[in-house]
Amino acid sequence: MDDNNEAKSINKSMKKDFNKLGLALVMYTIILNVVVLIGVVVAMIIQAIKNPNMSEVQAMQILDDASFTGTLSIIAVIIAFIPILIYRKKKFFQYDLKVVNKKFTLKTILIAFIILFSINGTMGVLAEVLEFLLNTVGLTASSSLEALEALNQPAISLFLYTCLIGPIFEEFVYRGVVLRNLEKYGKWFAILVSSILFGLMHGNFYQIFMAIGVGIVLGYVATEYSIKMSIILHIFNNTIVQLMSEVNSYVGENVGTIIDYGITIICIIIVISIFIRYKDTIKQWVENNRIEKKIIISFFTTITIIIKIGFDLFMVAQGITRLR
Repeated sequence: MDDNNEAKSINKSMKKDFNKLGLALVMYTIILNVVVLIGVVVAMIIQAIKNPNMSEVQAMQILDDASFTGTLSIIAVIIAFIPILIYRKKKFFQYDLKVVNKKFTLKTILIAFIILFSINGTMGVLAEVLEFLLNTVGLTASSSLEALEALNQPAISLFLYTCLIGPIFEEFVYRGVVLRNLEKYGKWFAILVSSILFGLMHGNFYQIFMAIGVGIVLGYVATEYSIKMSIILHIFNNTIVQLMSEVNSYVGENVGTIIDYGITIICIIIVISIFIRYKDTIKQWVENNRIEKKIIISFFTTITIIIKIGFDLFMVAQGITRLR
């Protein structure tokens, strides 16, 4: 009976912990979207004052302005981080950002980046397969792809957001606050859950699986080394992807595809050889960090986590429409 009461007490404490984290993430998401909405409305009002005869189509063109999008995204992500700081308080600065388990080297960064690049390439192919499957049932996520392509527009503010500010704050939230808070329930649990939340946060059908894969690598790096390494990798990864996209626009789609597939295949071969070489070490790490079923069930049945995931899935669904 005592053991049963103790188990209930532990589960209640765990649920309370998960709910607090979920509430912080829900507030983060709400503020992020509200700031963006206010920014768009204010910009449209200013445009309307300048040009009273402006049509609805002209008013909506503000959304296609890369400089405006980049600036607004930077402002939104910074303001939205406030509830995360309120939730984590001093722990964010004294623990989340300072934990260092092992020092990383240039070789470690290179290996991690090769793994990231192979994931980007592989998940890119998977996205095409999923699009094909959607097409077979009369659906498409092409608008999600268009949203991604919009991030490649030439604008300093958009580049700063995509390759610097965005990665830094995403690491603060998901490899800092989320992962560090959940680490006490197990490393693999913290890495996997933070990666799933990170993937869903993008709200884009094409990005979910890629971001989850990337999140697992960054989560492992933050856990075994430090968040500094995951920030460096995230910035480097996004910058290379942006530059590759820019190169592809110059060399043409066919040549660009060949280059992407060529680099991806080389990276995958290297990754396979690394996994073969360290398979025993990897297997031992997984064995030592098994996820307890009751913990993962408890997490994903927590009300604020359900709300957060539900909203993210709703945003993903907005990008899936009927095939015309």
